[in-house]
Amino acid sequence: MEPDGSAKGPDPYPPARRSPDEPAGVPPAAPVPPVVGVSPVVGVPPAAPVPPVVGVPPAAPVPPAVGVPPWSTHPRGPLDQPTRPIKHSSIVAVFFLFVVLGLVCAGAYFGGELQQWMGGSSTAQSQAPRPGVLPFGQREDPLPGREEADAPLGTPPVVRPTSSSYKFLAVKDDGSPVAYSPCRPIHYVVNSTRAPASWQPLVEEAIRQASLATGLQFIYDGPTSELPSANREGYQPEMYGDRWAPVLIAWSTPEEVPRLAGQTVGLGGSSSIGLSNGYKAYVTGSVALDAPQFTGIMDSPRGREIGVAVIMHELGHLLGLDHVDDPRQLMYDQASWVRQYAAGDRTGLAELGKGPCSKNF
Repeated sequence: MEPDGSAKGPDPYPPARRSPDEPAGVPPAAPVPPVVGVSPVVGVPPAAPVPPVVGVPPAAPVPPAVGVPPWSTHPRGPLDQPTRPIKHSSIVAVFFLFVVLGLVCAGAYFGGELQQWMGGSSTAQSQAPRPGVLPFGQREDPLPGREEADAPLGTPPVVRPTSSSYKFLAVKDDGSPVAYSPCRPIHYVVNSTRAPASWQPLVEEAIRQASLATGLQFIYDGPTSELPSANREGYQPEMYGDRWAPVLIAWSTPEEVPRLAGQTVGLGGSSSIGLSNGYKAYVTGSVALDAPQFTGIMDSPRGREIGVAVIMHELGHLLGLDHVDDPRQLMYDQASWVRQYAAGDRTGLAELGKGPCSKNF
């Protein structure tokens, strides 16, 4: 049926399809061709719908697609079907997958694999290796930064009056002395096999005076069987674990330590480590005392006072002070009546307590 002079949209009923029971020879009703882009004329009644063929049931009406205007000629198809909402479980699974992927990437980055992949070969990109990059048992140095705090553990006192009667055993390029890090404690052990019976209060008092003068903190780790040696290793993991060997204080003999021969009652000094950035610091050291001479000192009048002064003198060397020519200082290179750190000694020790901290050794 042709439209009755009015333009209208496509027939809401599509052409009827032939069913298996439909009589042969009965043609289906022809669809009304759509008029694209023409709006209905106001006031004109629409044309009557095409009546169905007798005996053939009409096809079920197809509802218009959501969001498609009635005058559109776009045919319906699979893409026009309503989209199914995404299930909550699917969103959670996708989110979990991204979280796992992020954790894997982060682990690879901080572990070095991702950085090596992004930056190329580690051999070409890496700088000089830091101490402790090899597994324990294959290193010549302990893991860096052990017990290193973010700030000094103590501060040296203000010295009044100051004195220039002091000298350092070693200085760096900038003129500052080589010293122990004030941000980590100095551990020490004692071999008292040949020491006098009253050795412990002597060592404790000498350590206390050195700590007060520098602000450095000392920790006693107990006795040891290690003997003093001119070539003492700074890293002894078999005896002391994965750390720098503690400072050794030991009573010995000239036979074990030839430098104790003659009038030398004691020796003291430290070993240092240097980094590529110019940082240098002491990491361990030793004090060797001549047992026979020390026993004679303890048997003399005021022997305990002299014994403490001898140990304090050697601790001054351990911490970085050298001998001076001033007989008023405890660091004078000859026997004297001085029993305490004097102004020059204390000025130098205060400077040694201001060394820089570093977690790189």
